[in-house]
Amino acid sequence: MSGGRINPIFSQSKRPSSSVSSSTPRKINKNKKHDIKIPVNEHLESILRREALRRIGGSKTSISTELFMYGLDSLFVYPEIEYRDGPITVHVKIEEPVYQRLADYATEWKCSMRQAAHRVFMEAVRKRQLGGIVNEKVQ
Repeated sequence: MSGGRINPIFSQSKRPSSSVSSSTPRKINKNKKHDIKIPVNEHLESILRREALRRIGGSKTSISTELFMYGLDSLFVYPEIEYRDGPITVHVKIEEPVYQRLADYATEWKCSMRQAAHRVFMEAVRKRQLGGIVNEKVQ
């Protein structure tokens, strides 16, 4: 045996380093979805969780995305609401054309994408009356 080693894996060989640099840039997935986190209160989060459990194979993200899309596609007026960031969020996964529509609203309203998504989402919740409304506020 050459090298005196039993297992050739442990012998040093003249291999290129493990970090291979390529000259071609990485391809971007055209079907990539944007994930937006929308802050909600505990009550609304629990309602969304309950609704997700009622559906077979449902998730909070799918329910939230469906609700957001309802707001974006069916509603045309989004009144200003207070935006308060918090630790409890729901995720909305949207494709690029929808993300661009949201970007247009964010530009028009002079706010962040997350704030614009919150505004659309909360109006959709209000219109669907998830959890009930008391004094014009979602409970």
